[in-house]
Amino acid sequence: MALPHCYDGKTHLPIPSGKYVVGCTDIMTAGDTENGSFCRIFYPTKLKDPYEYSSRWAKYLPHEMYVEGFTAVGGFRVYFLGKRLISWAFGNSYIPVVEDADPSDEQKHFPVIIFSHGMKACRTTYSIFCSDMSSHGFIVAAVEHRDGSACLSYNLEREENDKSLVEKWIAYKSTSFEGEELAFRQQQLQIRTRECSQTLDLLFKLNAGTQIEHILQPTIDFGMFKGIMDVSSPIIAGHSFGSATLLRTLAADKRFKVGLAMDAWMWPLKDEIELAKNVAQPVLFINSEAFQTVPNLNTMKLFTVDADHTERRVVTLKGSVHYSQNDVPCLLPWYIRRFTYHSTIDPLVAIELNNRISLLYLRKHLGHPADEELSKLVEKHEHLINEGIA
Repeated sequence: MALPHCYDGKTHLPIPSGKYVVGCTDIMTAGDTENGSFCRIFYPTKLKDPYEYSSRWAKYLPHEMYVEGFTAVGGFRVYFLGKRLISWAFGNSYIPVVEDADPSDEQKHFPVIIFSHGMKACRTTYSIFCSDMSSHGFIVAAVEHRDGSACLSYNLEREENDKSLVEKWIAYKSTSFEGEELAFRQQQLQIRTRECSQTLDLLFKLNAGTQIEHILQPTIDFGMFKGIMDVSSPIIAGHSFGSATLLRTLAADKRFKVGLAMDAWMWPLKDEIELAKNVAQPVLFINSEAFQTVPNLNTMKLFTVDADHTERRVVTLKGSVHYSQNDVPCLLPWYIRRFTYHSTIDPLVAIELNNRISLLYLRKHLGHPADEELSKLVEKHEHLINEGIA
C-alpha cells in the first residue's frame, strides 16, 4: 500500500474508517504537572466530509519543539541528519481530524477511552488508533504523560511577578544505572496512573458542564462537551509502557471497566503478583510477534491465568513489530521503512487489524450490538494468531 497519504498537497495519516468525521482539541488545565491534566481529545463531530475541512486538519507535531524531542530519543548517529528526517517526515504531516469542530449531536452518550502512550512518544503518536476509535463513536482522551517518559512535554507556568504564561519543557528521562531502573520505572508508573485518573476526572467535569480553568486555549467553550459522554463504563487503553500503566490503573481506579493492552511491556510489573490479583476487569492483550519474550509473557500470565470471572484474551499480530501499533511506520515512505521497521506485515494492515480487534472487544464488553461483517473480517485473518496464556 502507498504510504504516506496525500490530499490537497498535505501528507496525512489514513482517513478514519468509521461513519463520523473526527474532531480534536488539546486541553491543559491549570496547575503544576502534579495537579494539572494535559491531553488531546478526539471526538465524533457534526461534519460530513473530512476532505472538505482539510484546511483545519491538525498538524502531526503540535509544536515545533517536538522535532527536538523526537530527534533526541530517536537514537540517530548523526543528530543533525536525524533532526532533518524528523522535521521532514513528521513536521510536514497532518492528522485528518478537524481542530475544535462542534461535537456530533446525532447520538448522545459516547463511550470514553483514556489512552496512555508508550515511552518516547507523546499525545499525537497514536493518532491513527485514537481517531479511528472516535470515528466509530468513542470519545478518546490521549494523555501526554509528564513523568519524563514522553519524547518531550511541557507545562505552562507563570513567571514570578508576571501574568504571562511561559512554556516549561520536560525532556525524556532515563537512568544509566541498571540496578535503579526498576524503581525508576515504577515511580514513573505511579505518576502515569495518577495522570490517567486525573484525565478521567476531567472528562467527568466536561460531561457535567463544570467550568475548568483551561490555559492552553482559554477562549474555547468546552460547554460543547456537556452531556455527550457515557462515563458509566470508562475504558483505558495503552501501548507498551502505556499498557503497564493501564494495568496499574485498573487495579487502582475501579471506575475503569475495560482494559485494552497493546504490545504490553510487562517488565516494570514483573514482581507485582498482588497487583495482578487486584485487576478484576476484562482485558484484551494485542501483541506484536517480534516484541514479546518468554519473560514478558510469563509476567503477562499473572494477569490472565487466574482471571476466572472475567475475560482475558490474548492475540498476536503475525509479522508485526513493536511499532506496528503506532503512527510512525505510516508516516515514513517505504524506502526508509525498509531499513528501520523490519515487519513482514504492511503497516496499514497491522493497524487496521489492531483497530478491528479492539472495536469488537469493546463492543462486546459495552453491550453494543455485534458487528457480524467486522467479525468475519477478523475471525480468519491470515495475520491474526489467537492464543491463550496458561
